[in-house]
Amino acid sequence: MAIAEMQRISVLLAREDHDRLLRFAQRAGCIQFLEADPGEDYVSISDVSDTLTLDADIARTQWAITKLSKYDQTKQSMLRPLPEVERATLEETTFRQVSDIIHEVEELERRAGELHGEEARLRANVDQLVPWLKLDIPLEMLKDTQTTRVFTGYADAQGLSQLEEAWKGRPLQIQTLEPLRDQLYFLAYVIRGEAAAFLDDLKQIAFQHVSPGEGHGVPQAQFDQAQDALRNIKEQRQALDTQFYALGKKLPELRLAFEAQQAAKDREKAAQRFAYTGSAAYMSGWVPKATSDFVKQQLQAEFPNAVAAFTDPEPGEDPPVLLSNGPAARPFSQVVAGFSLPDYRAVDPTALMMPFFACFFGMMVSDAGYGLVMAILIPILIKIMKPSPGARRLFQILAIGGLMTIFWGALYNSWFGFSPWPSVFDPVNDSLPVMAVCIGLGAVHLFAGLGLGAYQNFRRGRPLDALYDQFSWMMLVIGLGLLFLPGTAAVGQWLAIAGVLIILVMAGRRKSNNPFKRLISGLGALYGVTGWISDLLSYVRLFGMGLATGVIGMVINQLVGMIMSSGIIGIIIGAVVFVGGHLFNAAINILGAYVHTCRLQYIEFFGKFFEEGGTAFTPLGYSPRYLRVKNPV
Repeated sequence: MAIAEMQRISVLLAREDHDRLLRFAQRAGCIQFLEADPGEDYVSISDVSDTLTLDADIARTQWAITKLSKYDQTKQSMLRPLPEVERATLEETTFRQVSDIIHEVEELERRAGELHGEEARLRANVDQLVPWLKLDIPLEMLKDTQTTRVFTGYADAQGLSQLEEAWKGRPLQIQTLEPLRDQLYFLAYVIRGEAAAFLDDLKQIAFQHVSPGEGHGVPQAQFDQAQDALRNIKEQRQALDTQFYALGKKLPELRLAFEAQQAAKDREKAAQRFAYTGSAAYMSGWVPKATSDFVKQQLQAEFPNAVAAFTDPEPGEDPPVLLSNGPAARPFSQVVAGFSLPDYRAVDPTALMMPFFACFFGMMVSDAGYGLVMAILIPILIKIMKPSPGARRLFQILAIGGLMTIFWGALYNSWFGFSPWPSVFDPVNDSLPVMAVCIGLGAVHLFAGLGLGAYQNFRRGRPLDALYDQFSWMMLVIGLGLLFLPGTAAVGQWLAIAGVLIILVMAGRRKSNNPFKRLISGLGALYGVTGWISDLLSYVRLFGMGLATGVIGMVINQLVGMIMSSGIIGIIIGAVVFVGGHLFNAAINILGAYVHTCRLQYIEFFGKFFEEGGTAFTPLGYSPRYLRVKNPV
């Protein structure tokens, strides 16, 4: 249960060695660079042109990877671990090695875009020609002459028939074509002298002008040519897909290049924090004290002419925070970081929080069968999948939670919703003892939070603050609890009174020296006892979540029993329902248990002592997306 001690590292070396130093730091993964400010003789180099070039190369590589991912013929599986690469291979890879591949992908995509545009134009042309396919006149002849006007479009079918009847014997020729719902396409020739009158009559029947197109030849011939062109485009697209599939085999190279460029960008950003003269480079940063000897030895071995200094933080400095815990508690650092990092000089609650987190998680899932599956399956998944560090920590939290789920599930006598033997606790038929245990564990949890607060005060040399701010509340709450137990009421009464008096007199000591104002502040602080009641009642959720898991499991089993009673088909369907139902029940309750357990830590537990304000330790290192780096150091 500790926050790793940090030391300031300062290195002065030859300027030509600064790139090697960056690569060393990236391999070591334990140096966080700061903006160097050594003095007037040095200058900071803030040229971002290299970073911009890297950003452009990274963007192009990422685009090519995304484009080719759908053509990746490698079987994808969530259980398949990411490929591993040697650190030396990653450092030797450059953008130039894949620039030809990216250029080829870009050219294929450009050609695909051209085909898409041509296809869209042809399809629009085809849609325009469809109503005119019965027309046996070349489109180039559908033009007005000195003596005639040409009208093309559609109008109301019934109105057009009446118009033809009304214009019988007059200089008009109409050829009807394809219907469009209650409209009818047509072609009409009319003498110029009658054109205005004809147009007026057309307007009365909802005439809409539509051009059949501007090509050459009859519409059917143009339609056939367009269809031939579309088939040709389809063949070209298939050829492009074949080329894309061939390039899909280059994805491993592209992904390796992406990671190499990302690592180079991280080094370039760190290089901009250096300060330089014409021949020297200076860097400053933070390194965990536990690794400072290793870093010093490696620096002396690789940079014998460099000068390195390691110093403890100054009183006013705020070093970055790195949570350091043992193997069992280490995964739970992720829970703390999900809330907020503690101040560098505060306490890391991970180790103390870990048993409570696992216990509460097990009480909420509360089915020993589910816990057994989690405890066995999750380590196997970790070994097979080789997940990222963050995912690994989450899996480890769930595996430890699975062990506690077995414990509490056995006490509740719940095994996949079945109760094969008598239980120690029965949340369904005898809920009060279970609720009492939940509230009792909650009280221990809250007192542990107060204990951490008291520990912080003792460590800072303020034992009286521990009495005023933590032990006084312990006395009050324990005293109130003893009032309800036979034989301890007298002890509880005096213990509670002592706690009340300390809170009344000392709770407002930092706000004012005026005794009256301090008393008013103390009365306000005493109102916080209602918060203690609500905090304790919050732990009843441990009972509610566990009860829900067991009841849903029993309902699933009853439903499966009814289905299986109908014969062999029912047995098969029932088996599927049993597995699927319990998978769903386990998944939703594991998710709920994780969320609600985090809530109990963040609000009830951390609220008693937590001092936030730390900034995360972010050393230069490798953070690959598509690969795993083997043996970085």
